[in-house]
Amino acid sequence: MVLAKQKGPTPWPQATVGTMILIISLFLWPLVDPRKICLSLDPANRWWLLLLLAPVHHESPWHLACNVVGLWMTGRRLEQSVGTGLLLVLMSSATLFTGFLHLAFNLAKEVTLQERCRRADCALGFSGVLFAMQVMSSSESFLVGNLLLCLAESVVASCFTPKVSFSGHLAGVLVGLVYRSGPLRDLSQPGPRRKYELR
Repeated sequence: MVLAKQKGPTPWPQATVGTMILIISLFLWPLVDPRKICLSLDPANRWWLLLLLAPVHHESPWHLACNVVGLWMTGRRLEQSVGTGLLLVLMSSATLFTGFLHLAFNLAKEVTLQERCRRADCALGFSGVLFAMQVMSSSESFLVGNLLLCLAESVVASCFTPKVSFSGHLAGVLVGLVYRSGPLRDLSQPGPRRKYELR
């Protein structure tokens, strides 16, 4: 019995394309008004529901376009590396963990700075998950550079677009780092995708 690397075309990135279709569809036909589902500590919000709804809704065409392009560029590369099923697991769990961490950051800022307005800091859109995926897909040699790039992108976006959530982006970066260094390291580690057939 010999293991031989399977030859053939690169598989279509089904999870990436499916997620793109989902967030575009929810922009055109939102389940609820996006202005009402921004993830925050506001006690009037049902944050456990917003953890699922906020990441897949977007406020404007520009916001949507940036995240769709980022998802195509990052998602298909990661999917070809880890596979469709595993990418779905990584995206779904990163969505929840990024949302939880964003809320934790805002709570810490509120307690530390004694500013109740921190409850109004909110996150909407898929970009936090994209930052996590970008860190996950970084090779070891480019990890530090990619981290600095992610942080720079977040700072610049926050400066020029007041509604951009820096804590949401930072949460995504940290979630990506946890995936690379924690128990899920082998799952999220990018590398050549191998398929084998028996001879």
